[in-house]
Amino acid sequence: MSRPIIIGNRGYRGKYPENSLVAFEKALEAGVDVIGTDLQMSRDGVVIISHDQSTLRCWNRQCKVGETDWSELKTLRCTSSGYTDLKMLTLIDVLKWVVDHPEVKLMLDIKYTNDQEIMLKSVAGMLSVQEHLPFWREHIIWGLWDVDWFQYGMDTGVIKDFEVVAITLSLEMAKRFVEFSRKIKNPHFRLSGVSVHFVSTWTSAFRNELIPYLSENNVHTYVWTVNKAQDFKQCAALPIAGFVTDFPTVARETISKQTPSQVKFKRPFPLTRKGLRFYAFILLYQLTVLVLFSSLAQHKIAGFSLSMLVARLLKAVHAV
Repeated sequence: MSRPIIIGNRGYRGKYPENSLVAFEKALEAGVDVIGTDLQMSRDGVVIISHDQSTLRCWNRQCKVGETDWSELKTLRCTSSGYTDLKMLTLIDVLKWVVDHPEVKLMLDIKYTNDQEIMLKSVAGMLSVQEHLPFWREHIIWGLWDVDWFQYGMDTGVIKDFEVVAITLSLEMAKRFVEFSRKIKNPHFRLSGVSVHFVSTWTSAFRNELIPYLSENNVHTYVWTVNKAQDFKQCAALPIAGFVTDFPTVARETISKQTPSQVKFKRPFPLTRKGLRFYAFILLYQLTVLVLFSSLAQHKIAGFSLSMLVARLLKAVHAV
């Protein structure tokens, strides 16, 4: 098995302002193969680079991205010390950067809170920067959270011959993407990979059911967001094609030290510090998925559902 690729999460988020050209440049210097970034759309239809729907975590004023025009969003400034002159980026800004750095790919994580029209606008943006679709098919990976978005991308043709990766917390959702791809049997619209939370790969369901299923369908596995050496080592013992990480340098150094003799998955003994952490993480992951994807959790009370509250909590700690 070849060495897994390194995907810089929002650039080099662990050390630099996320989703900034500084973070992208530093990630590239650290040797990433792919840069993962996040798309949102402003009220007036400008595709921008932002993980959150609101701006206050990273910027100097609170705005709801989808309810604010780009003319206002572009006046915001970064709150990270030493980088207060940085402005929010548009997708066009980043696509121009890719043209100047053709050695790197972008994985576009499109938040499902957007209108699906964002996919059309994204391709229009690509062609406005460089009117050569084969170039973008070599440099852009679509990261989609729901099968409906895959269907939309196929119906509109915007994902034709692009790499498509399903991003999800749920192994069942990952299977749905694979089943959809199998059903359409169209080589121009094929799922190339699934990106799942790294803890999900430690479960029996992943190792015993999903690994052979993905292998049978030639679908790669990517994991997010891995930052600790012990987690890289644990996951590297599985057929992982790529790691999404906030710390590309740590990822590269840790993975490079792995030898074939070490590549064997082994659950740690429960009554150790490593074992307690391992099993606690699995339990937390399973409870989170149960809450987020259960039908009961979708029922709303006073405008909120349990799954919405859990999702907001996870976003607050930047887990998704």
